[in-house]
Amino acid sequence: MYQGERRIFERFRANFSAEVKHFGSQEANPAKCRDVSASGVGVVSEQEFIPNINLEICLGIPNGHPPFRGKARVVWSKKMGEDRWHTGLEFKKPDLMGIRRVLPL
Repeated sequence: MYQGERRIFERFRANFSAEVKHFGSQEANPAKCRDVSASGVGVVSEQEFIPNINLEICLGIPNGHPPFRGKARVVWSKKMGEDRWHTGLEFKKPDLMGIRRVLPL
């Protein structure tokens, strides 16, 4: 867990692929998942996402597991450099059974 944080669910470092898109859009934006918890994820992408918008997310689960798909709300977004954004997403309806596939035991 990251020091100094007050979270209900512990956050773990991650490094796997993700796709993020606006509801109803066919265009998925590639991203990298950098951290994950039962309530949300942090992703890095070339796309800026505005806080409070709703998105669809697909996480490429490692070790041959099927992808995790869910809906999330943008909580924050910070520019990391030219054309790179770090974005915090909160799941709209946490799927604890689905997300457990990426959480360390």
